[in-house]
Amino acid sequence: MANLLLTAAFGDYDRTRFLDRQIYPEGIDLRIIKLTPSDIFYRMCNYLEFDVSEMSMGAHCYLTGLGNSPFVGMPAFPSRAFRHSMVYYNVDSGIRKPEDLNGKRIAIREWGMTALVWILGILGEEYGVDPRSIDWVAAKKPRVPIQMPEGARIRYMNPPQNLSDMLASGEVDAALIHQAPACFSGGSAGVKRMFPDYKTAEIEYYRRTGIHPIMHCVVLRRDRHQKTPWVLRSIYESLQTARMKTMAALSNTQALAAMIPMLPAVMEETIQIFGKDFWPYGVAANRNTLEKLVLYAFQQGLTPRRLSIEELFGESVLNL
Repeated sequence: MANLLLTAAFGDYDRTRFLDRQIYPEGIDLRIIKLTPSDIFYRMCNYLEFDVSEMSMGAHCYLTGLGNSPFVGMPAFPSRAFRHSMVYYNVDSGIRKPEDLNGKRIAIREWGMTALVWILGILGEEYGVDPRSIDWVAAKKPRVPIQMPEGARIRYMNPPQNLSDMLASGEVDAALIHQAPACFSGGSAGVKRMFPDYKTAEIEYYRRTGIHPIMHCVVLRRDRHQKTPWVLRSIYESLQTARMKTMAALSNTQALAAMIPMLPAVMEETIQIFGKDFWPYGVAANRNTLEKLVLYAFQQGLTPRRLSIEELFGESVLNL
């Protein structure tokens, strides 16, 4: 019997790169397309364009919460990132510590972005930042009709307004953005990071909580899953193999796998902090992080209730 021909869309990551060179899911010919995550999410959520794809955890939580998601998830996480680095403030705002964000005017790119879900959840839980006290200013409306938390208020920028100029001028007091705004990158003395030594802050956070924030998972179209349920496990196991090959390659000091001059030292530090399995897949190894994510998603209006972890992933991969 011929293999099943499927399409998959991922960002251009080392942890998925082996899938189109050395690893082949059992029973499947997988045609891989490399796109930016934003393109993948838009095309998958609006047109179900691929059989398999990377997916925003925020969007996956939202769609699961609706009760009729077109996707079945698998606990493979191609994107993870700490987010302490994304808190910026204008020095004339009176802000000096995280607690000072309460009652201020804060710019964001889009409510419901997974990066924002994480940093806002952390700021709330660790420093008492209340999103209902903040005057939110967003660059764009959410891709899906998320309900803001009760009492929270938001308005939207009008062209030619942009986050960087508003932060530099003091039109907003602070910004939560996962890419450094141009004013900060350009060396503006009037804009600072809340956590200037964010690496230390993120390591301390991980050591204290065990949480390494998850940004994206992988999903299979539900209609495909209903026709061929074995596909979910086959692809998940291939993603696991690809992840392990990448981890081994990064630790090989004979010929460096990435253009990072101090890669051996970086890898030694990474393993010292996170352990040998520093980028785990599977529910059991990530339950603590996933529980925190579904809590934050509920608190911020992405879901109508706090989801269970089991709702996010297909039954055949829950115990892998």
